[in-house]
Amino acid sequence: MIYKNAQPLIVFCLIMMAFMFGSSCGLLGGKDEKKPSGDLMPLEVGNYWVYETTYLDVMKDTIRYEVTAEVEVPVGDTTYTAYAANFLPFPPDLEPYFWLRRNGEEGIYSMGGISNADTLFINELEYKLPSEVGESIQAPQVSFSYERFEFYLSDTLHITLIDDDREVVTPAGKFSCLVYKFDLNIGDDLDRVNYYMFYSINVGLVKQEERAKFENRLMTEQILIEYRTQ
Repeated sequence: MIYKNAQPLIVFCLIMMAFMFGSSCGLLGGKDEKKPSGDLMPLEVGNYWVYETTYLDVMKDTIRYEVTAEVEVPVGDTTYTAYAANFLPFPPDLEPYFWLRRNGEEGIYSMGGISNADTLFINELEYKLPSEVGESIQAPQVSFSYERFEFYLSDTLHITLIDDDREVVTPAGKFSCLVYKFDLNIGDDLDRVNYYMFYSINVGLVKQEERAKFENRLMTEQILIEYRTQ
């Protein structure tokens, strides 16, 4: 269900944390004992993650993703507490906007997005936890238009857990990660690419890879170099 109210970098960054919104699947057999202890993405105001991003083995940049506010999100007859986050700081000529997410009974839920110009509220499972290797969900992707200054549903993602114990070594430490894979069309004239998201429970996103789908060529890599969670 979608509630839309019009009111008061790069594709890669949009995809990283906003970008993957999906419909929910049931818990596997109702076995609560399988649920890992903790959240896939700790969401509290003030939490942040700093990444080093490498583009095509040439360009390097440092980006910071931060949780900035707690937002009450009405969907139907229910109001959820969600957290607003995005990459900071915004360029001076860019309208500030924030993605809304929450931790729920089946994993991370996308709750839409909010800005001074537009608001989009949804309640869709984004990353399923617990999940078994090979399990997939279909996820509508939420994007933000710089021309219209509004949120919209732009694509449908097929998100699959491909590994539940991948070791990743970063400047911020060594982590055991769950690896989720999905593909996305990044432009009318561009081939689809595969994205691999490496999450560590109680830490958040540790690594992301963007690879050309047919060549498996690494296009962009993002590695955690610093973070704070509470």
